[in-house]
Amino acid sequence: MATQEEMPQETPSRRNFQFDWEKHAPQKAQEPPLPVSKAARNHVPNHYVNSSFQHPKILAVRAAAANANGPVESAKIFGDASIDFAQDAATYPEGFPHFVRGRDSLREHITKRFTTRIAYYDGAMGTMIQKCKLEEEDFRGTRFVDASVLLKGNNDMLSLTKPDVIKNIYEQYLESGSDWIGTNTFSSTTIAQADYAMEGLAYELNYNGARLAREACDKFTAQDPSKPRFVMAAMGPTNRTASISPDVEDSSCRNCHFDELVEAYYEQTVALMDGGADALMIETIFDTLNAKAAVFAVNEYLEHTGIDVPLFISGTLVDLSGRTLSGQTGEAFYYS
Repeated sequence: MATQEEMPQETPSRRNFQFDWEKHAPQKAQEPPLPVSKAARNHVPNHYVNSSFQHPKILAVRAAAANANGPVESAKIFGDASIDFAQDAATYPEGFPHFVRGRDSLREHITKRFTTRIAYYDGAMGTMIQKCKLEEEDFRGTRFVDASVLLKGNNDMLSLTKPDVIKNIYEQYLESGSDWIGTNTFSSTTIAQADYAMEGLAYELNYNGARLAREACDKFTAQDPSKPRFVMAAMGPTNRTASISPDVEDSSCRNCHFDELVEAYYEQTVALMDGGADALMIETIFDTLNAKAAVFAVNEYLEHTGIDVPLFISGTLVDLSGRTLSGQTGEAFYYS
């Protein structure tokens, strides 16, 4: 019997047919892979008028936030709870490197930026917060003074109780030259906030985190319009894993499921965009199934709104083997 190595390998020249994709000559990529939506493929600028989105699922997320008094509390910080961030087309000159929300395609701007110079993303939020030496009372503020659990360590809460601290960190990174600011929303999902009994604040946490970054970026863009700054909405992996059992004696056990993750990520996406985010970053992924749930939720939101929002994905290799926690190499993570 012939071994696999000795058996003739099938190639296009040996077949009597060709697949359609084999008939196209390879072409040099001019931009990152495009989503399938018409808005993305036609580079339609996001209009940033989020109040125009009336899909029932989006309205349900906002209604739940209103019932939790989120918009009212946010207005105390910002003066309003606006969800529209379009700019007048004449705000800044036309053409790259200038950028005006509602006038220009962020996808086109990113492609030009990434192919002409290095773009800088900010550094870690957690270590900067640690430098502030905050105590339990700082995390509680006056609003959560009677919280039943300890809140110190829930850094995302500071967007509500210490917004000046978070905004100052954003501005420090912008002063050092960052083009993109990651929002203080790494753990702002209902799943992650359950540890602090703060699930009902998920929308408000994301909205405030994005809105603070929006104001900081707009301040620095106004100082130098030739170097626009952008809000990158941070979507962390949650503190649960959908593909690994938390119980060594029961490999079938799961402490969260795909649909639960999708629901949490969808709410986060709505709030981040309502807060003025420019792009989305699914970051620090250790479980590919979690990442897929986040991507599913983002794509569902984009389908419901019809807009184009660039999406970035950041995976985490946990040790020297170069694999994620769920066992994939970087290449396998990319393909999956």
